[in-house]
Amino acid sequence: MSLDAAALARRLCKQLCRDVAVVERPDGVLMLRTGFEFPDGDRFPIRIEETGPGGVRLTDYGHTIMHLSYDHDVDAILKGARGVLLDQIVREGGVERDGAVFYFDTPISRLSEAVFQFGQVLTRIHDLGLLSRSSGRSSFYEDLGAALREAVADDERVERDYTPTGLGNGSAYSVDFCIRCESGRPLFLYGVPNRDKARLTTITLSWFHMQKLTFDSLLVFRDIKAIPPLDLERLANVGGEMLGSLAAKEDFYRKIHQRIG
Repeated sequence: MSLDAAALARRLCKQLCRDVAVVERPDGVLMLRTGFEFPDGDRFPIRIEETGPGGVRLTDYGHTIMHLSYDHDVDAILKGARGVLLDQIVREGGVERDGAVFYFDTPISRLSEAVFQFGQVLTRIHDLGLLSRSSGRSSFYEDLGAALREAVADDERVERDYTPTGLGNGSAYSVDFCIRCESGRPLFLYGVPNRDKARLTTITLSWFHMQKLTFDSLLVFRDIKAIPPLDLERLANVGGEMLGSLAAKEDFYRKIHQRIG
């Protein structure tokens, strides 16, 4: 069987015209209906605005970020490693950003190209919430480091991947962040993104206690509900204060400030 290119082109145009349409709302706002959808089935709400003679603007009016906020910490996506990736996606796609709003200006003569380009960019932005597990871990530690830098103004008081002194094999038991406090008693800060890190931190803190090391500890989870109860209980027995997630930033700042003096 041979394909009829002309017939395929006609069918494709007919299908695309059926899937892409301009709808006028009762308030007069023009909305673009496309085949682009969020994972839950909601279509991308793209608004069309006039920018001048022969020009239009496609804008998501902040709905992409709002949709991400249902299941993710938006501040974490807009900053750190994911924030850099977000800026790269926007720049490569030729899209502009105003806070949480993304928009694309185009001549009406190139509207069809702009629709697909803008839709692809919004899809890539939404996919930032679907980072792989390893990328998620990397972002978690970057987010934790950024929150710590905001809480402790003096960078010299914070040491990343700290190795305690005076221990024969201290290099095998590193600390994510060591914060030097006015009391002289250091605060060991651990990020706990998963069960494996919870177990490793339990072993590390147990060893420090056996060596009579003087310190306080703060354990920050990516999601404390994701840690199996038995692993969490073991960690709680040897660890200090805990924070269920970085979303509780005010509690994080308070716990840090109470100790650094």
